[in-house]
Amino acid sequence: MINRILEAIIAALLVAAVGVAFVAVIYRYALDSALSWSFEVSLALLTYITFLGAYLALRKGAHLRVTILTDRMPRAVRGVAFLVNQVIIAIIGWIMFWDGGRQVLRFADQTTNVLEISTAWYYAAIPVAGILMLIDAACMTVLGAIRLSRGDDADPRPGETVEI
Repeated sequence: MINRILEAIIAALLVAAVGVAFVAVIYRYALDSALSWSFEVSLALLTYITFLGAYLALRKGAHLRVTILTDRMPRAVRGVAFLVNQVIIAIIGWIMFWDGGRQVLRFADQTTNVLEISTAWYYAAIPVAGILMLIDAACMTVLGAIRLSRGDDADPRPGETVEI
């Protein structure tokens, strides 16, 4: 359910970004008049697409992974490697949340040149994605520990979606 909602949000943002770029090109080349706001809007849309997309890829297990070593390890060692990996993801999520939140606060009083909106809106994508990644890593750690205790692999197979 969460994946579907994120996919819809990201798809809508992508459609909006393509639409803004298309309109900007039409205005620039067909009407010989540039849209002053198109860059700022495109930047904001692409920022959110990037960070929400990174979180969605994490949820779906779509990030690049090389399993040549872990496939040869005993199940218990693979489980430990999975849990260590989740701790690293949680640390990265915390850093994104903490430092991204500090960036939001630091730049909250600055505005963009054309639209004159707070640049905090651009930076807000970072702590949002960070806290989502932190929560996901915590949930996957718990689920991985439960799977290990049952004698199963801690890590679901690549591409297998685990609903939390």
